Amino acid sequence: MSTEDFKHHALNSSHDFYELLGVAEGATDSEIRSAYRKATLKYHPDKVGANEQTLERWHLLQVANEVLADSSVRELYDNARRARAEKKQRDEAYEGRRKWMKEDLERRESGAMKRKRDESEAEEAFERELRRIAENNKRRRKEMEAKLSAEARKAEAEESEARERVQSASNGFHSEGDAAQQAEGPSDIDRTVTLRFPSSASLDRDNIVSMFTRFGDIDEALLRPPRKIRIEGEKHRKEYITALVVFKSIVGAHAAVSDFESIQKQSLQQDAAGWRYIEQVNWAGGKEPDAVPKPKSMTPQSTTPGQSTAANTPHTQPSATLRTPSAKSRKLADDLLNRNPPDTPTTPQRDGEGNGEAGLKRVPSFASFKGTPRGAAAGTPKGSPSLHDVTMMRLKNAERRRLEEKIRREEAADEAGAGQENGS
Repeated sequence: MSTEDFKHHALNSSHDFYELLGVAEGATDSEIRSAYRKATLKYHPDKVGANEQTLERWHLLQVANEVLADSSVRELYDNARRARAEKKQRDEAYEGRRKWMKEDLERRESGAMKRKRDESEAEEAFERELRRIAENNKRRRKEMEAKLSAEARKAEAEESEARERVQSASNGFHSEGDAAQQAEGPSDIDRTVTLRFPSSASLDRDNIVSMFTRFGDIDEALLRPPRKIRIEGEKHRKEYITALVVFKSIVGAHAAVSDFESIQKQSLQQDAAGWRYIEQVNWAGGKEPDAVPKPKSMTPQSTTPGQSTAANTPHTQPSATLRTPSAKSRKLADDLLNRNPPDTPTTPQRDGEGNGEAGLKRVPSFASFKGTPRGAAAGTPKGSPSLHDVTMMRLKNAERRRLEEKIRREEAADEAGAGQENGS
């Protein structure tokens, strides 16, 4: 074989020639020759038999001796052997990396499936709790309806006897249908408000109940599991918690929706930190219930000769920039929010005398009447709030309008006085 053939074997052979001869990689020429003679004596075809495996090993021993005996060919072999060893190490490292990546991918897929399963279970538990509350409320409504129906029948019988005794037809009584309507009252969705706050806020069910009890007695409060939603104007989705608060009366729900924005603006409130986290409070049904009385539009108030000059000054058009509320305005807003509902229903009534400010006139009591004429409630829709609830909501709207009008008059008077001082 020529030198080029041995160079070809040195560069491309996958056999370890040092291992075939039984010498170390840095062996000398004499050690290589001695090892070659020993190997040829051990594996000579005349000694071990001329089979194919023996002839192949004999040929490799000759090639190994010629490659390692020539220093230039040996250097080529050593470089190629070292390159093959490094490639083998890299392949083993890549294999380990691929194995780790595969295991990591499987772990992440398993974690994602577990999170999805946990979210699904939490959602199912929430739905079950909603159904349980709805069934419980339905059962209590039926019990209350049956109780009120019995009381209505008893009262009807007593009124009938009294009517026969005094022979008076002026006193009516409530029908069974009216009693059922009073028992049913507003539906659960009309008494429910929904609110939203970030999951990072330190608010739980007890905090929500404590904060919203100021509006009225709470029947139930539920918190949905955190979910990522996209807010309009935001680039990334954020994790929010949605809560449902069911009040015992529609009056509490109406007060929560109406006063939420005003409460948020009060930085001196004791629980202002908790209110800052809540972003919105809306009706659970998506719109204001039909049972809520609509506020009447404000009409210009006439002035009398006894009013002050500031009160007679025409209202100026509001400027494009927002004014900072005065201390008097903040005090009036605090009075509106912290005022307890009156025990006796009152209704707004204009007072044409004095300083022209709106006052409150007491509504006459009808407790002396034994009943209402049968046809009086014929036009009342089913599920409407009671007269007391409607009166309280109207009072809330009227008092808010009255205070807003008073704030506007005082701010206009302050602006007029400031203008006169600057002119002088």
